[in-house]
Amino acid sequence: MELSQLFNQVPERESFHAGTVIFTEGDPAQTMYLIVEGQVRLSLQGEPMAMAVAGGFVGEMALIDKSPRSATATALTDCVLAPIDRDRFLDMLRTTPEFALLVMAVLTDRLRLANEILASA
Repeated sequence: MELSQLFNQVPERESFHAGTVIFTEGDPAQTMYLIVEGQVRLSLQGEPMAMAVAGGFVGEMALIDKSPRSATATALTDCVLAPIDRDRFLDMLRTTPEFALLVMAVLTDRLRLANEILASA
């Protein structure tokens, strides 16, 4: 699936200025975000953990397990994000297998990164 097709499924857009916190670790979650433009830093307990760029997404874990946010997301640059609520997320997983595979790939990458961070501590 082309990313542009994925973004077309989510016509809404939200803008965040550089330095703006998009969501905070521990907050309840209702939305994940596709990154249309810009860069977003994910941090855990104040420590930078990963960066997501245009074409990526953040906030998906909380939609999967309905748990509070596991990290804080901050706009590193001015960003344009496409919000996806849980109903749309589940619909996209059911109707777009490529999206489901993309979510799994990102989760796998983040799990491997977390394992590397733990192993080096």
